[in-house]
Amino acid sequence: MPKLYIMCGLAFSGKSTLARKIAEHTNSKLIAFDKLWVEKDKDQPVPKAIQEGNSVVYDDNNVRFEHREELREIARRLGAEDVVIYLNTPLELIREREATNRETGERHEVEPTNFQTVLEQLEPPMSKENVLEFKPNTNVEEFLDKLG
Repeated sequence: MPKLYIMCGLAFSGKSTLARKIAEHTNSKLIAFDKLWVEKDKDQPVPKAIQEGNSVVYDDNNVRFEHREELREIARRLGAEDVVIYLNTPLELIREREATNRETGERHEVEPTNFQTVLEQLEPPMSKENVLEFKPNTNVEEFLDKLG
């Protein structure tokens, strides 16, 4: 049965790094919102990938319950299991990573007003969402083993 891994967390929480590791470990297709937005991909790649029998790691903030619920509904409709991966990263660590990125330019910057808006919209996932929490001190290998 395909799975939809729904990444959830703030910018610089480690979502994309963990999403890549999950995709590799579970042999899932990685679909990143940032790439979809830049490429203006309108083909609805998440449902398409699941319909083709692939598990999917969807890498986006997904900070609002209603957004995660829309994705969970897609999974249910297509007979896939859904798992929310919540990166519970302390704000001070996120700010440190953000400052480092300003110096290195390794990834795109997040406008302060956009970051603040997303921070204010954050609705941490609830247990009824089939959530697995990942914190900075979580052992990555043990976490991945939980996923199968």
